[in-house]
Amino acid sequence: MNIQNSIPKILSRAIGTKFFFILSLGVSICLTSCDESSVVGLDVQPENDLLNVGYEDSTTIFTRTVDGDSLITDESLISSGVALIGKYIDPVFGTASASIYTQVRLPSGITPTTFGTSPTCDSIILSLVYEGTVYGKKERKNLKLSVHQVTQTMSIAATYYSNTILPSNAVDLTATDGFLFKANTFDSVATVALGDTVMLKPQVRAPLDNSFGQLLLNNAILGNLTDNASFQSLLNGIYITTENTTGLLSEEGNIVHFKMGESKITLYYKNSTTDSLSYDFSLGSVARFNNFKHDYSTALINPLLDNQINNPTPPTQNATVFVQSMAGVKTKIEFPHLMRWVDNGRIGVNKAELLISVDTNLLDLYKLDTFAAPAALIVFGINDNGTVYVIPDAFEGANYFGGTYNSGTVQYKFNIARYIQQILNGDRNNNGLYILASNGAAFANRIVIGGATSATRPMKLNITYTKIH
Repeated sequence: MNIQNSIPKILSRAIGTKFFFILSLGVSICLTSCDESSVVGLDVQPENDLLNVGYEDSTTIFTRTVDGDSLITDESLISSGVALIGKYIDPVFGTASASIYTQVRLPSGITPTTFGTSPTCDSIILSLVYEGTVYGKKERKNLKLSVHQVTQTMSIAATYYSNTILPSNAVDLTATDGFLFKANTFDSVATVALGDTVMLKPQVRAPLDNSFGQLLLNNAILGNLTDNASFQSLLNGIYITTENTTGLLSEEGNIVHFKMGESKITLYYKNSTTDSLSYDFSLGSVARFNNFKHDYSTALINPLLDNQINNPTPPTQNATVFVQSMAGVKTKIEFPHLMRWVDNGRIGVNKAELLISVDTNLLDLYKLDTFAAPAALIVFGINDNGTVYVIPDAFEGANYFGGTYNSGTVQYKFNIARYIQQILNGDRNNNGLYILASNGAAFANRIVIGGATSATRPMKLNITYTKIH
């Protein structure tokens, strides 16, 4: 998505709420004191002026699903250190997968130049610690984890996107040419360390090929593990993926969240004098990014979605539209006749409520219990060149702007009064809005929503306004 990087980051973090709240106070004071056509409080209107207050819920809306844009998914966004790995098959949205490219580093404060005389690898384990979130069906199926050595330098100073692909070695570093696991975020893992059984946090422990571990030991002898710069020149990074998972049926599979800061590669070895030694390589505080892939082939997705994204002349009005995280599809909204509001004179928009309803008529088909709805949606304005901008209502804070999922009404609501007012004032061109999943780079959720022409759950724009003399 072509947008200034700082704003989406602010929007996606808790600090953003405080920032927007403080900013909104200044913006609100300025607007209400300087612009007669700004939002007007109905509760303070003089009684005679109430005759000039109106309400309209039949504004024409066009809705259509469009392909999503790539998202920044590197460590600058994944500040919590949580990354997504997995694959699932959605009966509506097709196949989705998440993989991770990550550097590996030496542990802080411990940079041995040797592992002793004649070090020999006993085993080498990739440990991926569960964060706790698993998206998809609660009945887990095996995912096939593969690990490949990246053949291009990675840099923490670089910006990486969800569609970035780095070259990697075709050889799978796992000991079994793909390690099978079922996501289990609850049970501790027992392992033996120095002869004692140790219980570890829930995690995936994938054995890697001993030849890879021996390669690291041999390079330590050559002096390639003296510091991170030398080591990361030897090992640019690793690519961790489950994309090669096979045998999943419709609705099966998961996207799993892992704590990369707590994950590591542990090399177990012995030398000429000592058995049962170990050394940890860290996956924390390094360059890394998520890669997302979606297969929207006609045969794999719902016909309603197929008609909107794979049709050479897609319809502009649809009864059902779609939004998907992980740089998946988004919904475009247009208000083609919005300027007719000022045909008979100026108005002040008191409230403009954009009501977005989950298409509950299709719950049996789309299974919200399996593919949970996003916790929140986000709305962006569209510039003349197709890029996006944060609409002014977003700066008023979450309580004003809205966008969170209401499980009772199965709806999302936004107040976009300032955006509508800017259009009517001629300060913005009427290019429409995009609806996306909030924090779409950090979660895998998707949603099916009623479009403009839905018979029972239509998208609506409800406007309360005051005529300005």
